[in-house]
Amino acid sequence: MKILIIQLRQLGDVLLSTPLSKALKNNIKNVSVHFLTSKASYGILKNNPYIDKIYLLNNGFTNELNTLIKIRKEKYDAVLDLQRTGRSKRLTLLSGAKIKAAFFSNDNFYYNKLIKSTTSGYTTFERMDILNAVGLNIDNKTDYLPKMYHNEEDINKAKEYLKSINTEKFFIVNPCARKKEKMWDAVQFGKLSNEIYLETGIKPIVVYGSDREKELAILCYNEIQNAVLINKPFSITEFAALMSLSEFSLGNDSFSSHIAVSCGIKTIVICGPTSGWFPKIDSVLPIYKNLPCQPCNDYKSCKFNMACYKTLSYKDISDKIIRFIDN
Repeated sequence: MKILIIQLRQLGDVLLSTPLSKALKNNIKNVSVHFLTSKASYGILKNNPYIDKIYLLNNGFTNELNTLIKIRKEKYDAVLDLQRTGRSKRLTLLSGAKIKAAFFSNDNFYYNKLIKSTTSGYTTFERMDILNAVGLNIDNKTDYLPKMYHNEEDINKAKEYLKSINTEKFFIVNPCARKKEKMWDAVQFGKLSNEIYLETGIKPIVVYGSDREKELAILCYNEIQNAVLINKPFSITEFAALMSLSEFSLGNDSFSSHIAVSCGIKTIVICGPTSGWFPKIDSVLPIYKNLPCQPCNDYKSCKFNMACYKTLSYKDISDKIIRFIDN
């Protein structure tokens, strides 16, 4: 059997979709699993041993047409569209696959197999319900957490970087996120990181993912007595390697925190209006202000000026986080 998974964009969503490939490999004999995504997400998938082939879809009609030709040549038994964008719908419809599957929604013309998710809570586990389209019902979903795979070269580069900054024991702090509605104040991140450093002696390494985010990282870094600010962003696999060597991670509801979970380290997530993006396991600590409206999962309709973030002080949460680190 040959199956194509489609998740074109959003780095976190791509990472959260990777456990589907492992579940397919573990439960269907001789299955071949392919993944269609964007160029930006390639680093998330390239070392994954459960994915046999990766296709990259670039912008533009010509690229979409060329990708469709490649997909049709593969003669897939099933295409699982996790995203339902205009491009993913068209590619699924014209793929020639016997099973064209997606989660049930209002616009179902493009699919012949519609799945209604019955799992609630963690996004990865919800997504695994789409495997019902190929006859799989995964009961032991906790066996399938996202995992980033990096190679020895990535680890060596991370170790070389740590040697260059004369640091062995450290934690990662990332005050940035793709959406401002998923970001706690960068200065508060810095003050919290400083409290953690003073209590534990573990040095923070402040990171960011793009030049656009660097200003926030500097605001955070300036609040810490002894920290390192990276010179430039790492590649995805190099960042995962560095994360795997850290004591723990501190960040927003963001891709950086998803990488921390995938590396199996302690992960502290400062949460605002959203929920369901992280597993309920001992190594993950979600931090909420605990307002009556939180989590609403609807920041666009917020009537309280994002009070879940703006009224949260580092003083409110530092003791809880330090206990979590020491435990």
